[in-house]
Amino acid sequence: MKKVNIIEIGIGPHAKRVYVPAIIKLSQTYNIELSLAIDLKEKEEDVKSYFSSVSIAPQLLFVDPFDGDLPQDLKKALNDFVKVNQIQAVIISTEPRSHYVYAKWALDQGLNILMDKPISTRENVVTDIDAALGIREEYNDLLKKYVSLQKRKQTAFTINAQRRYHDGFELVSSLLKEIASKTNCPVTSIQSMHCDGQWRLPSEIVTQKYHPYGEGYGKASHSGYHIFDIAYTFYKSSLITGKLADSAEVYSSFIQPNGFLFQLSEADYARYFGEEYKKVKLYSDKQLKKKYQGFGEMDAFSNIRFLKQGENVCNISINLLHNGFARRTWIKPGSDLYKGNGRVKHEYHNIQQGPFQNIQIHSYQSNDKHETSTEQDYEIGGNNHFDIYVFRNFEMTGDDKPLKIIRMSDLSKKNNYDKSKLVVELTKESVVKEFFDFIYGKIGKDKLRSNIDDHEIPVNIMSSVYSSHVNQQAKKDPVARFKLNI
Repeated sequence: MKKVNIIEIGIGPHAKRVYVPAIIKLSQTYNIELSLAIDLKEKEEDVKSYFSSVSIAPQLLFVDPFDGDLPQDLKKALNDFVKVNQIQAVIISTEPRSHYVYAKWALDQGLNILMDKPISTRENVVTDIDAALGIREEYNDLLKKYVSLQKRKQTAFTINAQRRYHDGFELVSSLLKEIASKTNCPVTSIQSMHCDGQWRLPSEIVTQKYHPYGEGYGKASHSGYHIFDIAYTFYKSSLITGKLADSAEVYSSFIQPNGFLFQLSEADYARYFGEEYKKVKLYSDKQLKKKYQGFGEMDAFSNIRFLKQGENVCNISINLLHNGFARRTWIKPGSDLYKGNGRVKHEYHNIQQGPFQNIQIHSYQSNDKHETSTEQDYEIGGNNHFDIYVFRNFEMTGDDKPLKIIRMSDLSKKNNYDKSKLVVELTKESVVKEFFDFIYGKIGKDKLRSNIDDHEIPVNIMSSVYSSHVNQQAKKDPVARFKLNI
């Protein structure tokens, strides 16, 4: 079996929890070697400590922060390393503002790419229309480079939009396709909500660098892309009807940190935490109001109209929240801000298919500790809770009853899940497995479920969500528009 040498860029919480463990596991099947791991110099101690605790020991490279293109000395060092070590693939799991420049470099090197979502974001995207439109432009540039590379060699450019790999979401897509085939009715409306329930105290909004607001972007650039992507995935499930939209209009409404100050004041925090709050309160509300200017969105609600020949044929609402039900009760943040610190996920989707089908997805956690998986975790409030309600006009569709409820425990038994792991962790692992299955020739490019050439619509939604907000703040037309090519 040929050896595949890879580079991982960014060894943050996601890489530690997903990518490195997946590489270690898959190396038992494939001849994979993590040759180089790259991170910022300020993370050197943390990264070295992490790799001392796992079974692989790549070379380490620590770099200074940079803006814009890769510094020439770093670019040369990476080019030389790729050549000398015969690197074939790269995993990009940096903060999203660096995705574009590293992906552009990797395409120039002809590498297979596995990259975190979103494909890119920009600094000050909540205040600068050029930055908002730049999200779309950077995608188009990467896609153009990727298409050009395919003329020389076949490579994967996988975007880690893991809901495309989730058995529950895949089942929903198949049910939508089934009714589209039986009735010729497309998806007619979608409501999606995602809340990752983090309670970030006022001064932390300024100081925390993980999922930051201070760079001028927020929830839509953090986990929001997943929901833009899965809403698109639901809609395109009815492609076979030939009735899908040809353009879109987007209107968005953000709550930013200055709005949060009106919801909970410093007097409220003093009541919640008493004298202890003074130990972490770095700024007064008056000072924060100035500091929060231009900060990214905490919550982002969007109404999207999908149009065909100028007529609205599908309403989509996407509601994204950081500020929602949480389990935090302590004054100082925990060390794990990825899955810890009181974060609790709630997610809901409601998909209508005319008079023939309604599918609802309910996924609600009540715990903020997500390290274990038990049978009880499949119940509402558990770490693996995921229920699908399928309502059908059964006498029209040929089914035997109007309601079917499918639970994640059913899918777990059917697919023989590793019961010790959370379903979301298994799903993310399958993203990495598919990537290496392609590199080793076990699957063709047509089997890649989240290749970059199928991300134009979610990227345009994300860009338009920001564009609408920026124009609204500037007292201009707040409706952002784009063409749909599905």
